[in-house]
Amino acid sequence: MKKKSLSKVLALLLATMMLFSAAACNGRENPNQPEEETKQEETQPSEEEKEAEEEKEPEVEIDAPTLGEKIAEIKAKNDDVVGWLQIPDTEINAAVVHTTNNDFYLRKNELKEYSWTGSYFADCECTFGPTSEELSRSTIIYGHNVNYDDGVDKERFSQLFHFADIEWAKEHPYIFFSTPEEDMIWEVFACAYTTTDFNYIQVLKDRNVSKEQITEAQMINIVNEARERSEYDYNDVEVNGDDKILTLSTCSYKYGIRNDVRFIVMAKLVTEDDKLVETANITVNEDKKEVQ
Repeated sequence: MKKKSLSKVLALLLATMMLFSAAACNGRENPNQPEEETKQEETQPSEEEKEAEEEKEPEVEIDAPTLGEKIAEIKAKNDDVVGWLQIPDTEINAAVVHTTNNDFYLRKNELKEYSWTGSYFADCECTFGPTSEELSRSTIIYGHNVNYDDGVDKERFSQLFHFADIEWAKEHPYIFFSTPEEDMIWEVFACAYTTTDFNYIQVLKDRNVSKEQITEAQMINIVNEARERSEYDYNDVEVNGDDKILTLSTCSYKYGIRNDVRFIVMAKLVTEDDKLVETANITVNEDKKEVQ
């Protein structure tokens, strides 16, 4: 009887130890994984976070050329100078003049000397000042095309036809036009051949009534019309009613010797909220409004 009792006690003790051992094992989430490894997995970034980090693009920095000294130097010789126009990789790099009519500088240079190629001159209805604050909502600059085949090997705005090459246009998304106290960047949003029935040179709301500038709605109408006629769609450039725009305009002979055809490049003033790019995202405008 004593032997049986001892066997029962030993069996009971063994069963109790096994029970406690099983309970201890069930207390772990993964008995085969060390506790340190579990913590390490919990701190690793998720797949979404990894993708967001990979998609993050580096910020593009573009500095407008410092043109104040050049403007001041030539303005000391001619007070009609209001700014400086520069387009990279072209010969367009000179002062812009402005006076009370659009004929005075047709055959005069920036120093009022006779020149068959004229000047870069702003529309007489535009307004200017030391900074962009004083600029008209719409600023128009004219220049001669002195090449009868719209080639780019001549002076003045003959150089503007570089924009007719889509690959060149992609690599040159910006124009630089500065006033005496502010260097500005302008982002191109349209490049078009047009007839003069498109009133892209409108600066005033109603020139016969007052000197009030065009309204935001009138400006957006001009912007939309320019986009319809543009050789390319500038897919990432947004233009709002409160933006300021710059238009470069010259004659074109693409459609023969006509007095009513122009080539224009239009751009908006870049603000702190705009994202800068190295190349323009542009595609051929398959539905453009053609010159008739």
